[in-house]
Parts: sequence; C-alpha cells; structure tokens
Amino acid sequence: MTDLYLALIILALITMLMWEKWENRKERARFTNALIAKTPEQFRDLELTDKVKPITPPVEKPDLVAESDLSDEEFMKSMNGGA
Repeated sequence: MTDLYLALIILALITMLMWEKWENRKERARFTNALIAKTPEQFRDLELTDKVKPITPPVEKPDLVAESDLSDEEFMKSMNGGA
C-alpha cells in the first residue's frame, strides 16, 4: 500500500516538474519577443506569429511527366489517349 502512495507521489512530482519546464519555456519565448520588439505593436505581432500554425501548401501531382520516368506500358497508354 505504501508503494502505491510513493508511486503516486513520484508521478505527481514528475508532472509538476514537466509543467514547470513547459511554463518556463513559454515565459522565455515571451521574454525573447519582448527584447526583440521595439514597440508594443511589434510585440503583439511577434506574439501572434508564435500562436499561428504555419501554412503548408498541398503537394500536387504534376500534369507533365518525363518520358524517362514512364514504363513502356504507361508510355503507350498515354500515347493512345488513355484507352
């Protein structure tokens, strides 16, 4: 029974340490933004860019394919109009 209590206490302490590290990392990022910014508007913009997820464009398959990339069957199929 005491092993269970000790295990719960250890898990609680580990959780508290991880939460503290997470909070410190967020605070360091805010402090860095405050040092970089020259005006309150720049600080606001830096904080906003930290919160926004970067947009990745979708990868599209190219319409044109080099002849060397096609097998003989694919090449003949494309020459016959897909039939």
